[in-house]
Amino acid sequence: MQMIIFTDLDGSLLNHGDYAFANAMPSLDRIKACGIPLIMTTSKTRREVECLQGEMGIREPFIVENGGGVVFPGGYQNPLLVHSEQHQGDTVIAMGTTYERVRDFMQQVGKRFNLRGFGDMTPEEVAELTGLPIERASRAKVREFTEPFLMERPEEIGLLNDRARQEGLKVTRGGRFHHLMGIGQDKGKAVRMVRDLFRPGAGETLKVIGLGDSENDLAMFEEVDIPVLIPRPGEGHLDVQFPGLVRAAEPGAKGWNGAVWRLLNETIGPAREDS
Repeated sequence: MQMIIFTDLDGSLLNHGDYAFANAMPSLDRIKACGIPLIMTTSKTRREVECLQGEMGIREPFIVENGGGVVFPGGYQNPLLVHSEQHQGDTVIAMGTTYERVRDFMQQVGKRFNLRGFGDMTPEEVAELTGLPIERASRAKVREFTEPFLMERPEEIGLLNDRARQEGLKVTRGGRFHHLMGIGQDKGKAVRMVRDLFRPGAGETLKVIGLGDSENDLAMFEEVDIPVLIPRPGEGHLDVQFPGLVRAAEPGAKGWNGAVWRLLNETIGPAREDS
C-alpha cells in the first residue's frame, strides 16, 4: 500500500510553544526511509517552509498560507506523480488571491475593527508575538496570499467576516492569529489538488493521512482517508467528528510522532525494532 501524509506545522509537527520537532524525529526518519511524501500544509510562508524542510532533511511539495499556494521544488520527481516532468526552478501554483489585495482590504477596515496585521508590524513585533527568532519572523512577513492579524475586539469577528465576504475575502482562525484570505481558498482545496496529482502504483491503494490541531485544518480533514486531530496544550482536542478520526494522545511533536508511528505500523507494518 502506498501512502501520502499532509501535516499542519504549528501545534502539530511543531510544538506550540517552542516550535521544536525533535520528538517527531523517529516518525520523520521512518517516513523518509519509506519514501512517503510528507506534504507540509500550513499557514506559514514559502520562505519559512523552505527553511524548515532544510532543517528536517525533507524535499517534498508543500502547501503554504492556508492553501493560498502549492510549491513543487525544482526538479522534484516521485513515481506516484501523475505528471512527473521536471522544472529547473520551483513551480508555484497560486490558489488564493494576492497579498496586495488582502492588504488593501486590511487598510480599508483596519481602523474600524482595530486590526493589526503582519504588514503593520516590524520583524521585532512579530518575533515578540510568535516567539520566533528575528530572522524567522522576517520570513513570516514575506507573504504572498494571506494576512495573519490580531483583533482588539474579537466579538466583532462576524461583522468583519461579513464585510470581507463582500470583497471576495474571508477570515479563518489558526492557532495564534486570525487570517484574512481569498474566499475561495482553504487547506482542503489545496490538499485535494495535490492528492489528485499522486496516484498509486499498479494494483496498489493510496492511503491519505492528514494531521492538524486547529479550525483551519478541518477542510483538510474532509479530503483525507485518516484525519488525525492533535490536542492543544491545556485545551485538549477540538470538539469535532470525522469518519475515521484519530485523536493523538499528546500535543505537539510528541503526539504527532505517536500517532504517525501507530498509523505506519497499521498501514505498512511494524518497524524492525517493533517486530
